[in-house]
Amino acid sequence: MYYPFETQVTPLTTVRRERLLPAPGDVLARVGDRVDPTQVVARANLPGDFHILLVARLLDVPASKVKRYLRVSLGDEVQRGQVIARRGRLFAASVKSPIDGVVTARGRGRILIEAPPTPFEVRAYIHGTVSSVLHRHGVVIETTGAVVQGIWGAGGESWGVLKRRAKSPEEWLQAKAIDPSCHGTILVGGAGLSGDVLERAQELQVRGIVVGGLPPELVSHVRKLPFPVIATEGVGTVPMSAPVFHLLTTNDGREASISGRTQSRWGIVRPEIVIPLPAEARPPALTQPGTPLEAGARVRLVRAPYMGAVGTVIALPAHARYIETGGRVHGAEVDLGQEAPVFVPLANLEVLR
Repeated sequence: MYYPFETQVTPLTTVRRERLLPAPGDVLARVGDRVDPTQVVARANLPGDFHILLVARLLDVPASKVKRYLRVSLGDEVQRGQVIARRGRLFAASVKSPIDGVVTARGRGRILIEAPPTPFEVRAYIHGTVSSVLHRHGVVIETTGAVVQGIWGAGGESWGVLKRRAKSPEEWLQAKAIDPSCHGTILVGGAGLSGDVLERAQELQVRGIVVGGLPPELVSHVRKLPFPVIATEGVGTVPMSAPVFHLLTTNDGREASISGRTQSRWGIVRPEIVIPLPAEARPPALTQPGTPLEAGARVRLVRAPYMGAVGTVIALPAHARYIETGGRVHGAEVDLGQEAPVFVPLANLEVLR
C-alpha cells in the first residue's frame, strides 16, 4: 500500500480550526458563540524579554561592593537609558538600562531587568461557531464551506472578498488588472505574477494573493509583504490546476479567509483558503487523511514534466518500471485526458480530496 500526500480541494465540507494561545491565558468566547474572522477569541500576556547586566564588571568593582553604587532597588521600574549604577564623579563609570522594565533580581554583581509582558491576541480567523473551548488555551471553531490548500505560502492570516483577476489557469496576474476595486480583497490569478504586481497590490492594500506558481526570484520579496501569498502548485511558473481555479472562480465575490502559514515538519501545516458557505446542503462526512492510493483516485502531479496536471488513477502496476532518469520505481497509470495514460512515479503524486 502507498499512502501519498493529500491536498484538500473541497467545494463543501465541515471545517474545524483550533485557535490556540502560545501560553495559558483568558478565553473570551463560549460554546455556541457565532464569531467573525477579526473577533478576538482568546488573550494572554506573554513574558517579556529580559537582560542581565554585569554591573560589577562594567564598573570594575568587586561583586560584594556593587550595592553601594546602585541607583535602583528591587521592584523599581526603569526606563531605557536610565542610569542604574554609577561609580565616581569627575570621570564616572555608569551602567544604563537597555530596556524599559522592572528590576526583578540582583546578586553576584549582576542585575536582572525584565521587560513588561507582551499582550497576545488570537482572532477567530473564519466565520463560524465555537464548537468547544480548550480551557485557558483557546477554542475550536466550526463552519461549513469550501477549502483549498496550496503547496507554498508566506505571510500570516487575513480575510477579504475573493476577486478573480485572471481569465484562465494559464494567465499571469497582471499589474494593470489591479485597480481601486481590489482594495481589501484577496486576488486570484493564474500561472504566476511579477514584481510590479506585488508593488501594485501593496499600494492598494490587498489582503492576499493566490496564484498557481511563484517565480523563485520573488520568494524573498513575498516573505516581507504585509499580506499572505499562496502558490497552489508551488514555486515556479506553473498554471493553477483546473479544479483549484474552478473552485475559486465559482466563489468569486464571496468572503474568504486566507492563511500563508506553512510548516513542513513536526506537524505539517499547509497554506489555505477557507470559504464559508451557507449550509444549504449537507456536507459530506469528513474523510480521514492517510487513505491508501487506489484506482479512481483524483491526483495532482507535482513534478515535471506534468507538474500541476490533474488526472485520475486508472491502474497501479504491481511491478516497478524504468523511467527517463534510468531509475526503476513504482508508479501509477494516470489518465490526464490525453490519447494514452501516463506512468507517474508514486512520489510525484498528491491525492486531491
